[in-house]
Amino acid sequence: MTRYRSFLPYILVLLATLFISLSGPLGRYADLDPPFVIFIRSCIGVISLYVLNLFIGKEKIVLHLQDKSLVLTGIIMTIHWVLFFYSLKYGTVAVAAVSVFTYPLQTLFIESFVRKKIPNKTYIFSGLLVVLGVWLLNPQFDVDYQYFWGIVFGLMAGTFLAIRNVLSKNILERYTPLNTYFNQVLIASFLLIPFAWRETFEAMIDQWIPLLLLGLLTTSLGHMLMMKSLQHFSAGEVGLLVSGQPVSAIIFGYFLLGEVPGNMVYAGATCILLAVILSFLKITPKNTG
Repeated sequence: MTRYRSFLPYILVLLATLFISLSGPLGRYADLDPPFVIFIRSCIGVISLYVLNLFIGKEKIVLHLQDKSLVLTGIIMTIHWVLFFYSLKYGTVAVAAVSVFTYPLQTLFIESFVRKKIPNKTYIFSGLLVVLGVWLLNPQFDVDYQYFWGIVFGLMAGTFLAIRNVLSKNILERYTPLNTYFNQVLIASFLLIPFAWRETFEAMIDQWIPLLLLGLLTTSLGHMLMMKSLQHFSAGEVGLLVSGQPVSAIIFGYFLLGEVPGNMVYAGATCILLAVILSFLKITPKNTG
């Protein structure tokens, strides 16, 4: 039993990685306006989180919308989601997934700045491997490159994700992962109400399967498990541990969309996979009881 509990934090991260990595392929498959998609997935996420908690968690969900720092993380998370889906629109699943995963390195430096301490050398090296993976996508960073804006939006999405995770780490000292994330998703659904009419009802019905899966698997289960893992690891460590998402996203993109990445994408994904391996060898989760 003790051995199982020691592996539980890693299991949470692994499941979060698999579920969230479906976000890219499902979002690109839906092929709808990004803010509209995020609005729908947020609405589905709020409902499914509440229902799942009734049957599984049975935790009391409390709204903390008076907490300005929590509201801020909800706004930041919404921006991250929208930017990531614009990255998918202008790039491919592989381009978006790999470029957004500069966020572990960004997280480490943000955390180090806040805590006024030098990051672990292994984490820095792992983060640099992730950056190298992104650079391999477009070595010259040419504006005329086909997927340039996909990379730019992906990098920006990574920045907002890093900030959200760092701020959420502090909020989790006051609220449970479920309440923290439920409030963030609820805020996202409110913020995007003006975009609810960007697509027709017929278009939404035509894409109901990927939209439903986005809400259930990625918005509810995937991100909830990531928030839960922040109880065992720092935000920077979680960022490095889930850096395998681009690899799994590329695999899902191939089977769901038939997207075949080029050699440079494979090289970038290899760098990221090495970063994940190094992170797992270095990180030891703290006991939360």
